[in-house]
Amino acid sequence: MRRVEREKVIRNAYRTTILILTICCFFLGTVLVIHEMAREYEVRVLERQLEAKGVVENEEGLYTGIELFLPQEIYVASGVTIELYDNQITSLGERISQYHVKWTCAVGRNMNRKFSVTGKDELAGTYPLIFTVFDDNGTQVAKTTTELRIVHAMKESFSLLTLGDSLSCDTATYERLNELTDNQIVYMGTRGVGGSLTEARRGFSAANYLTETGYDLEEPTEEVHPFYNEETNGFDWAYYKEMTGFDPDAVEVFLGTNGLDTDPRINGDNIVEIVQKIHEDDPALPIYLVHTLYPANQDGIGSWNNHGYALYGDRYKYEEDQKVFHLMTYLEEALKDEKNLYCVPAGICHDSANNFYVEEEPVNPHAEKVIPVPTDAVHPGRAGYRQIADCLYSVICGTKSNWRR
Repeated sequence: MRRVEREKVIRNAYRTTILILTICCFFLGTVLVIHEMAREYEVRVLERQLEAKGVVENEEGLYTGIELFLPQEIYVASGVTIELYDNQITSLGERISQYHVKWTCAVGRNMNRKFSVTGKDELAGTYPLIFTVFDDNGTQVAKTTTELRIVHAMKESFSLLTLGDSLSCDTATYERLNELTDNQIVYMGTRGVGGSLTEARRGFSAANYLTETGYDLEEPTEEVHPFYNEETNGFDWAYYKEMTGFDPDAVEVFLGTNGLDTDPRINGDNIVEIVQKIHEDDPALPIYLVHTLYPANQDGIGSWNNHGYALYGDRYKYEEDQKVFHLMTYLEEALKDEKNLYCVPAGICHDSANNFYVEEEPVNPHAEKVIPVPTDAVHPGRAGYRQIADCLYSVICGTKSNWRR
């Protein structure tokens, strides 16, 4: 009897132990689940905070606020020097100087603030080009790559129509193109820049070209620009050709400065619409889409005025750089599948730090020391327009063999 009672006690103790262990395991499991849920919540909160600050996770899993952009191909024509500026291929703008960067390529020069390469016939070919960003610990935080294509110079004659804003209204661009092509380009348009015909209008945005907009900043004035068709109530490429008699071999679209915003979609979509409307009527027509330029430094932005009134009164360099960067990347993504379209990376190939005209001003009202201050925040000097021409010419040299029109 005692034996039976002893076995019963042992069985009860065993069951109690199992029950206690089960409860403990359940409790510990619950604690672990709650802890994991709390950790995941903290991670989600952190990710939202990082996202709100514009910080993204790159391929290596490192958090970085750097977005990089290089087009799939960079063209350099023989006899031309093309430069890519560090602060203009990143979303950080001038803040890229807080990092360490390196250009890697079999040709060209990896310099302090840029990559520079001069095209030569003996170097013609395609080269991988890598841009890498490191932090102070030497850790790679971002990287992007492209193909550098050195191509032969072109001397063939062709006709070109430029549809643009004030950045297409300087004679230096067309003079440089004429130098490079031995005056072989036939320019078309209802307006003129020096001795070259264009469709460039100061102050015009892509939205103006899509709507019934007049022009009175220069002679001859217009009640409405010639791309607008009242019957279709919009931009009409076939109508323009019929009314003007112009039928160019290629079109340059250089818009974006007017209409720049922190959200690139409205301005970008208007530019996309112009490209697509041209191709609706003329699908084989080569279109060269020139990315707009980064502005002058903050002194230029703050000093730009009209009879004493600030033109860019509340704007600052970092935000303006962001606007240009995100419009450029938006257009590249939106038009990546558009056939017979070639993007011209003038935005990253123009030296915005040095190409604007400057005047010397005292560092303060009573000082003798002077500093150079840009007189214009948007329109570069002659050197800038010549850089734009070099970039456009190089892309045309590299892609003209694709023309099927």
